[in-house]
Order: sequence, then C-alpha cells, then structure tokens
Amino acid sequence: MAHQRLFALTFLVMVPSLLAIKAALGYPGDDAPDLNSLSDADLKTVTVSLERRTCFGTCPAYTVTIHGDGRVEYVGTRNVKENGTREGRVETATIRTLLSEFGRAKFLSLSEDSSEGKCACRVCTDMATAVTELRVKGATHRVQHYYGCTCAPKVLFELESAIDKSVQAEQWTGDVSKQGPLGTTCFDRTPK
Repeated sequence: MAHQRLFALTFLVMVPSLLAIKAALGYPGDDAPDLNSLSDADLKTVTVSLERRTCFGTCPAYTVTIHGDGRVEYVGTRNVKENGTREGRVETATIRTLLSEFGRAKFLSLSEDSSEGKCACRVCTDMATAVTELRVKGATHRVQHYYGCTCAPKVLFELESAIDKSVQAEQWTGDVSKQGPLGTTCFDRTPK
C-alpha cells in the first residue's frame, strides 16, 4: 500500500515537471496551435524561415524569413544571383496558405533532425541541407533536412519549395534548378 502511495505521489510530481520542461524546450504537444485557424493577433507572432546551406558543389546558400506582418527578409551568401540582404513583402493570404501547408504536413510533429549523422537509411554524401523553422504563439519548431538522407520525410521538400514560391525567392536566387553537388557517394546505413 505504501508503495502505491509513493508511486502515485511521484507520478503527480513528475508529470507536471516533465510537461513544464517540454513546454520550456518548445516541443509541440497536444496543445500545438491549429495553423489553419490563427487569429489575426496570433498571425502577427508567426515567423517562418528557410535556410539553405551549400553542398560540395554549386548548391545555393541563402536564408528567407517571413514575418506574420508580411515582411520578408532574404540573405544570399553563395551560389545565388543576389548576395547580401534584400527585403520584400507577401500578403496575409499567402502566409495563411503557407501555414496551412505546414499544418497539412504535420510540421510541428516532424523529427527535428534528418541530418547526415542522424540518417539511418541510405545516405549520399556532399548534398545540401535545408533548415526550416516555424515560430508561432511562443512555440518554435526547427527541422534540419539533409538532402542526402533518403528516408527524410518527402513533405520537407514540398514545404521548402512552398516557402521559396511564397516569397518568389527566384527573384534573388536566380534559376538554381541546374545547380547541385559535384558528385556523391551513396551507402546504406540500414542494419542487415
């Protein structure tokens, strides 16, 4: 009987503590915001960013950040038409459409790390990495996506493309469709 009381007391103390730690770290939970029905005030708290990191080759390297008020910031660093900082704007409807894409992709529940080191399947070397981050209502979720990890969720490619399209990134990057790694070596990391 004493063990049951001790377990119950421990449970009552531990659960709120673990939930507080989870919330402090910004991990989404059951209380994750509904990205399809944010109020205008909540929309102002939104920041979406996409950082594309270079590869061993000519992959474009730049960052775009979309703020809930429609401001867009671009910083080009390598293998793009425009290096440096540029600014733009998007409409509220564009931001809401983009957020519904994040919702449909269940972005807030995606693993935060699909990097080369964390890839547990077929991996190819020398590829680019994209880092997508969504901040809304005080919560932040960031996903690192290494393009050489073949088991990374395909929805990440779609979200990254949707971010680029929503800000018309090509105006600053130029046509980067033919840019990429100089070569890759692929190998299987799945246990046999």
